[in-house]
Order: sequence, then C-alpha cells, then structure tokens
Amino acid sequence: MKYKRLAQKLILAPRLILPARPDPAKSRRIAEVRLVVSCFIALAVFITIGVRIITLAVATEAASISPVPLASNTARGQIFDRHGRLLATNLPMTVLHADPSEIMDLDNAVRRLAPLIKHHDETSLTKLLRKNTRYVELDRKLTPRRHAAILQLGIPGVYFREGVLRAYPRGNVAAHILGQVNTQNHGIAGVEKSMESQLLAGKDVFLSIDVGIQAILAKEISTQINEFKAAGGAGVLLDIKSGEVLAIVSLPDFNPNHLGKISADARFNRATKGLYEMGSTFKVLNTAIALETGSVQMGERYDVAKPLHVASFTINDFHVFKRPLNISEILVYSSNIGSAKMAEAIGPTRQRLFMEKLGLLDYLPLEIPEIGRPLSPRHWKQTATMTVSYGHGISISPVHLASAVGAASGEGLLVTPTLIKRQTGDSPVKIRVFSTETTRNVRSMMRLVVSHPDGTGNLAEAPGYMVGGKTGTAEKVRDGQYDNKSNLATFVATFPVHDPRYVLTVMVDEPRGQKKSYGYATGGWVAAPAVKRIVEQAAPLLGILPVDDKLPEIRQKLRLDLQIGEEKKTLATF
Repeated sequence: MKYKRLAQKLILAPRLILPARPDPAKSRRIAEVRLVVSCFIALAVFITIGVRIITLAVATEAASISPVPLASNTARGQIFDRHGRLLATNLPMTVLHADPSEIMDLDNAVRRLAPLIKHHDETSLTKLLRKNTRYVELDRKLTPRRHAAILQLGIPGVYFREGVLRAYPRGNVAAHILGQVNTQNHGIAGVEKSMESQLLAGKDVFLSIDVGIQAILAKEISTQINEFKAAGGAGVLLDIKSGEVLAIVSLPDFNPNHLGKISADARFNRATKGLYEMGSTFKVLNTAIALETGSVQMGERYDVAKPLHVASFTINDFHVFKRPLNISEILVYSSNIGSAKMAEAIGPTRQRLFMEKLGLLDYLPLEIPEIGRPLSPRHWKQTATMTVSYGHGISISPVHLASAVGAASGEGLLVTPTLIKRQTGDSPVKIRVFSTETTRNVRSMMRLVVSHPDGTGNLAEAPGYMVGGKTGTAEKVRDGQYDNKSNLATFVATFPVHDPRYVLTVMVDEPRGQKKSYGYATGGWVAAPAVKRIVEQAAPLLGILPVDDKLPEIRQKLRLDLQIGEEKKTLATF
C-alpha cells in the first residue's frame, strides 16, 4: 500500500509542477490590451515632451524678442529745433542677450565671447552669466561685423534681438534740454521726459531753440570758462515778445548718446536748475520797481559816501563816491549803497510783491523737469529788502533773471517763457508789471552801463547793435557763509535797447582773475566780452541789422537827458 500511494504521487507530480496549457484566445486578448496600454503610454510621453519643447521655444522666443519691451509699437516721436533741424531720432540696432540657464559650458562661452563685447571683460561677463535669471543683456549697438562674429561662435543660450536706439545726431547741442531715454526707451530727463506722452504717441516736438545760436552761446561761454579757469557757466537768450527761449546753455555739458559716461557735474543744468545770487544785475529790477512805485524820482540823489550800517551788516561800494549819486549814476556805477537806500524807500511789502509778479519766488513753467525753485528771505524785513536790491539774499536761475529783466527792459510785460516753438496764432500769457515810461527809463540807463566811459559794462559794447545791460558779481555761499575766493560773474543784456526784442544772460561760475583782467574776475571782465561776441554773431541770424546810434530816429527812443559824472552834463552820445 505504501508503495502504491507513492507511485500515484509520482504520476500526478507533473500536473503540480507545470501549469495548465493556456487558452490561445485568452492570451491574444491579454497581449492586445498590453500593446494598447503601451501605445498610450508612449504617446503620452511624446505629447509631454512636445508640449515642453513648445513651451521652451515660446519662452525663448519671447525672451529674445521683447525682454525689454518698448513702450509701444509706434516709433518714438522725433525732436527738432525751431527751423526743423533734427535733434533726436530713432535708429535700428541689434541687442545681444543670453539665457544663463541654457549655457552649458560657462567658462568656454565667456572666453570666446569676452573679446567681442565692448563693456565686459571675462570677470564681469562671468558674474553676469551666473545670475539666476532667464535674460541678461550683454551688449547693445552691435556692428554687423561683431554680430556676424558672435553668431559664428554658435554658443547655446546666446541670442540677438532687434531694438531701437534713441540717437542725438548733434551730440552735445542742447543736451540739457533734450535729456535722455533709458534702455526701455522711456524719457528720464529733459524734454524726453516732460513730453513723454506725446513722443510715445509718435508725435514730433519742435523746440524754440535755434541750434545755430545755441552753438554760438556754447562756444563763447566756453571760451570765457577756459580763459578764466572757471568751473562752469550758463547762458540764456530769450525773445521778450514771444517768451521763446532761442538758446540755453549749461557748461560743462555732455553727449546724450553716451548715457553711462555723463558725470554728475555735467548732468546738472546750471541754466534752469542752478540757483545763484545774481549780484548787481538785480539793480535793474530794483531801479524799475523804485520808479514804477513812485518811491524815487529820476532826478533824486542819494548820499553814498559812507558805508551803510544795517543791524549787524555793513553795505559797501566797490568804489567810494564822495558825492551824492542820482538814479542813473547808481545803476551805471553800480552802487550798492545807493541801491539799498532806494530799496528802503520801496519797502519790504512792495518789493516782495514785485518779486512775486516777476516770477522770482517760484518755479518757472518751462517744459523740462530740471527746474529750480528760488531761495528767498524767510523774513522779508528791512535788511533783506536792502540786500535783495543788489542781488544778495535771493537765489534764482539764469532763466529767471532773463525773464524778469525782459519785463523791466522790454515793454513792461512778463511773458511766460517756453522751450517749445510757438505756433501761428498762439497767444503767450502776458502780465503787465511795469509801465512803458518806466522801461524806457530803465533801458536808457542800461545803455549807459555799456556805452558810457564810466560804465561797468563797456566790454559788452557791440557797435551798431545797441546793447544795454548790467554787470553782476556775487560771492558764492559755502556752508552758510560767503566765500570771497569763489564768485559768479554775470552780465544781463537787452538788445537792441532802443527797440527791445531779446534778453541775453551770461554767467560764469567761479572764474579766476587773469593778467589781462588785472586780477579781477568780475562780471564786467568775465561775462561782458562773451555778450559782445554773441550779439555780433547772433544778431544777423535774428534779422537784426546794425544801426547808426546817432540817427535821430534811434536817439529819440531813449532818454538823452540823463546826467552822468561830476560835470552834471547830459550824455552827448549813446
């Protein structure tokens, strides 16, 4: 029995070890299901890879085309001078950029790229390409040769895109007025910023500036800066009737095509943002206010022989006059003492009111953001009134001065100044400040400052062009105190003075006395000669022809009965 059961187990053993023979139909169905599932898995993998490739391609394309997008698809408007001469335009350019995440061999890429990139060496380029970002700009303004050379390197992750370059074809000309744009083509200074919406809309801007006259101002003021070893200077030429600024210069200046190379000193606009005590040029305004208010009469005289003591201050004159001076002599000889006494007669309230009317206590509405707000006395008392009369204790910009003197020596109207060309039919805002009789008297005295042998502005005389003006020399304030080693030399002129049309202000910052000026660095020595040369060159461009100042029709427009000098005789000639 025992052996019988064992034999039965051995017979049944193959069935326990080997599985039953599968059903062919069932096996086919299982294989088909597995094949279909595998196909779906493979398809899903390919779809995922495809989507990823498309996403990366779109992202790369977006980064390469508009990582720094322009404000709009419309080309930025151009800027022209008053005669249609181009000052700012747009040029196509190529921008080199990279996606650091796609650069596989950083050291190799840097070694090959660095020699072809202007603004980076291997160290700075390595630092730039290690940034955790998808976009870094490597270079702008690629020349076709460099573009081709970089393209031939075939470095993954390095791309090119088309861009627009804001270009200033006249370099430094009117740079402070034009301003600049940033890498996104947005205005960051000057007219580029103030007229941003118009320029972005593709509309052109026409400035009141005449680039020819602008060049004359820059050249002649630069000459004085160099001759007198000065720190800088500024100039403004203003049309009295329209308020248009025909030229405006601040030196040192800069080339707006090279944004990264502009120093802080060059960027600063001395003509509109700089605030300075304008010294004796204020005597023009003081005289006009005194006459307009009736505080003084033309024949009135003041004793100026002794220094004037006011509170803890002492007012002195550059020259001592041992006899009383009349109103004309106070302006022609530039007497601080006489001006202070005239201002005392005017009084603080009326003086301040006229300063406000003349726009000397607030910002000027010029079309650039770089505008300075005047610094005026906090407490407008007797002392402030006297010092303001000769340009101390109040700080304004050269444009402020030109505008105010335009009212005092023109038709008596304050015209809102502008940097934008007036269109036909435009009516500038005009405010009556002085009567025509007051301005006629003032112009006549200003002419004597230049034409009289004892005047302080003889070096501004431009024969035939009838220049009238006033010198100004003021010590600069440093750390709350006047520095007698640093001064501003200024001259403000009106021409032709018998038929006033233009006001010219020239200021030289921190000139040093020279041998030819006998060591002086005053407005008469430093600024006046530039005025002469500017008028002689600019007047013909403005349609002003020289005249004979002895002609009756010329002489009758000015007062010839003004008494100058100890002999108390009227001046024989202007």
